[in-house]
Amino acid sequence: MSERKKKLGAVSFLNTKPLIYGIEKNLFPHNFELIKAIPSSLAVELNAGKLDVALIPSIAYAKNSPSLRIVPECGIIAHGAVNSIRLYFNKNLKSIRSVAVDISSMTSVVLTKIILAERFEVKPGFIAAMPDVEKMLASADAALVIGDSALFKTESVGRNYLDLAEEWNDMTGLPFVFAVWAGRQGAIDLDDTQAIISSKNLGLDNIDVVCREAAAEYDADFNLVKSYLTDNIQFNLGDEEIAGMKQYFELAYYHGALEYLPSLNFYPLEEAAEESPSLN
Repeated sequence: MSERKKKLGAVSFLNTKPLIYGIEKNLFPHNFELIKAIPSSLAVELNAGKLDVALIPSIAYAKNSPSLRIVPECGIIAHGAVNSIRLYFNKNLKSIRSVAVDISSMTSVVLTKIILAERFEVKPGFIAAMPDVEKMLASADAALVIGDSALFKTESVGRNYLDLAEEWNDMTGLPFVFAVWAGRQGAIDLDDTQAIISSKNLGLDNIDVVCREAAAEYDADFNLVKSYLTDNIQFNLGDEEIAGMKQYFELAYYHGALEYLPSLNFYPLEEAAEESPSLN
């Protein structure tokens, strides 16, 4: 009997393409079934045990950290302006009292709360809405739009906006980690962990191919797609990025978005060494 394929949940956004490239194209042996959905849905499915590992918003990891582990070396990260997490606004930022938020967002809502409180000393209410900037701004003072809706839709051209990743970097000097691969402890083994990392590495090694295919899929300009996936988004989770996650979690806790400070727990990259027998 063949081994059950493990369910790997991925975000259905452009910025996922390099991470899933190797697995989606079956460029090497792996034991995953790839399932795509919006970020908030993936977190729910993971917590319900319907997925083994998922690319979830970093705030979703924080809220469930005792039971989850992070796949090392991978994430969706910005070191500056990201172009796909935008807060549009009608009036002076210090006058914002309400923000319409994209219903697919989680991490970015908390980031908005932190940026507005820390940099502009405002604490608005948040209203769930579909990602249509004009309609959102008709019912609220500001509109948070994320992902492909922010990157490709042009009806908001000329409107005032903040790039929230750029604001974060200006404020902290650290990268911002939007999402990580996470799963329950023991849900995947060392080979699975390495497969997820290899998939990312293959995506980055073949980034022009990834960008050409994505540009065709989205009917978008190749240079726009490549600039986004190479300049605006990074995919390697290292020490500086982990420091950025910790800072985000600390501020999220301070501003009431988290009930506790989460720990960062990772899947191992090698087998644990066996303990030496006792000499006693």
